[in-house]
Amino acid sequence: MKMPCRAPSTCLQLDYVRDTLFGPVASRVECDVQVAAVNLQGRPGMRLLVSAPLPDKLERSHSVAFVWEGRSYHGLVRDHVKCSSGALKLVLELQ
Repeated sequence: MKMPCRAPSTCLQLDYVRDTLFGPVASRVECDVQVAAVNLQGRPGMRLLVSAPLPDKLERSHSVAFVWEGRSYHGLVRDHVKCSSGALKLVLELQ
């Protein structure tokens, strides 16, 4: 029986920005994340699976930045889905 292949989880510092009635609000949090590169119709992207407990209002963010394996990434949130496990899947279009 073949077991599903899961990317290893790593602790990352996520910087994210969300819009409010009073303007953009920036937040920073450390959390466990699984990271995978994806192709978004020819554009580079990243898929982040953020483990529960979720950071405050991360699902409302419009951009996320982080450093992974010594390289800086910044992307616009193109999709977000809450998983039944309590995790949050974010799809970022890299900028």
